[in-house]
This record gives sequence, structure tokens and C-alpha cells, in this order.
Amino acid sequence: MKSHRSLAIALLLTMAADFSAAQQETVYMSVLASRKHRHGAADNPVVGLFVSTDAGLSWTHRGWREYIRLFHTEPGHGSTVWSAAGNGVLRSTDGGLTWRVTTGSDVTEVLKVRPHPADPAVVYAATAYGVIRSGDGGETWQYRTTGFRRKFASDIVVDRGNGRCLLAATEQGVYRSENEGKTWVPTSLHGTIANVLLQNPRATREFWAGTEERGVFRSSDGGVRWTSVAVAGNPPVYALAMNPRNPSTIFVGTYQQGVFVSRDGGASWRQSNQGLQNLDVHSLVVIPSDTSVVLAGTLNGGLFRSTDGGTTWTFNSQDDSQAYGLSVRP
Repeated sequence: MKSHRSLAIALLLTMAADFSAAQQETVYMSVLASRKHRHGAADNPVVGLFVSTDAGLSWTHRGWREYIRLFHTEPGHGSTVWSAAGNGVLRSTDGGLTWRVTTGSDVTEVLKVRPHPADPAVVYAATAYGVIRSGDGGETWQYRTTGFRRKFASDIVVDRGNGRCLLAATEQGVYRSENEGKTWVPTSLHGTIANVLLQNPRATREFWAGTEERGVFRSSDGGVRWTSVAVAGNPPVYALAMNPRNPSTIFVGTYQQGVFVSRDGGASWRQSNQGLQNLDVHSLVVIPSDTSVVLAGTLNGGLFRSTDGGTTWTFNSQDDSQAYGLSVRP
């Protein structure tokens, strides 16, 4: 009897530890719009920012409840959270409870916000009119577009290995800066629309890019030279995610082709859509404390959740909505 009691106590302690680990993570979901929205209706669905602290099992709305075009939310330093919205860059300093717009009327259609990984004062954002930068925690912003052939930028990454180095996904491909965005130069991946960028969580020289017409590309030299990584049909790619514990597992979210998964660093791919009722996947995130849990946000199909590493999916929430952006604070 004593051994059974000890085993039960040990099991409870393990479960409590697992629960505490999950509680330390915050997942942010930016819901851009809902097809159920009707102009002037009193019972329109709430869009904007939703937060989960249980790996996506349940969600709580944060911030403004009125209609707002929210593209992406990114955790910053401490309790600071940043959001990219149609009306500018939004900042919260209390974990998302209250917000204010930090940009002026000249900044609209902000698609991504990326805080500097080491300096809380420095923040970048990709907008429809180019890249902007703040060096004072969002109090003031400046456009940094010198060198761009076309200014539209859909994503930006701050190199964790060298904080002065940036990559931007633009209408003309991937551009690179070595001076905090003061000037930009095209990389070998140019002449095609680049939609999304990803840095390997364990290898800072490795970057991935998803494009509109040419599928997925990979760089192993900090984003200077790129090589094609064959995904069947090279569909338009709008989301990239990696298993943070095992970066050889990569997830690709596509337009009308659903999710592709590679378990061998991109050498081979498998389409993985069982249970995924909407194949327009615009956002992906892997839960760090339990990498078998993957979330996929779709356009007009809401959020789907996998508990087996992306092999099968079940509908989670936000029916008929655009789950446009996903991110996680470990």
C-alpha cells in the first residue's frame, strides 16, 4: 500500500510540474476579421487579441473589444507586448490588459512587429510602406527603406546572433541590412514576393523564407545566399514554424494546400491535413513546453490544434474567422 501511495504522489507531482510548465507560456492569437461580422449588428463576434496560458486549450480576449484590424502580436521584454494593426503599432506594458497606439497617422497597415532580442528600447515593424524603427521603446518611429526597390514589407527578422543585422521580406524578395536598417541590399532571393521569414532557434546563421510563387528557401550564411527547398507544387507560403527542441522538424503553412511537415531538415516533405477543415493556413506556432502541440491559424476557418506534432488536427476556436497571427512567450 505504501508503495502505491508513493507512486500516486509522484504522479501527481509530475502532473503538477507539467501544468506549471504550460502555465509559464503565453500564446498570442491575432484575429483579423470574421465572416460572421455584420455591419451594425449588436452580436458581432469579438476580434482582436486572444491569449492562452494552457497551450491553446482556452482563450481570453485582451485589449480593445471594438473592431480593430490586428495582424500580429509579439511578446517583448518583461510584461511588454507589441501588436501590428491597421492603425499602427500598438504597445501594452501590462501583459496586454491596456494598450495605446505608439505611431502617428503616417504609419498604417503594420503587418509584423519585432522587438530587438537584447535591447528593450529597439523595436522594428514591417508595414505596407516599408520598415520602421524605434530606438526609444516606441515613443518615436522612423522609416528605414533606403535600398528597397518596392517598399511593401510583410515580415522582418532581427538576427539573434548580430542585433545590427536584419532581414526583410518584401515584394521584391528578401533584403538584408547590416546597420540596423539604415540601408538595405538585395540578397540572392530577389525578384519574387517574399511573405514570411524564420530564423533557426538553435543555429543563428540559418534562415528560412516563404514566397508567393516559388515555395520555400533556406539560407545557411545569415541570409545572403538562398537555395530552394522543394515542397510539392511550390504553393504560396504564408507561415513557417520550427520545433524549438528539434529544429529539423519544420512546418509550412500554405494557401489552399494546408500544412506541409518535414522531419529531416527540409530534405523531404509530407502534406499533413487530416482534420484540417480549411487549407488556407496563415499562421503556425509550436508550443515549447510540449512540442507535440502545434497551432494553425487559417483564413476564414479559425484556429486548429494538433496534439501529435502536426499529424492530425482538430478545430479549436474562432469559427469563420481569420486567425492571422500566432506567437508564443516561453
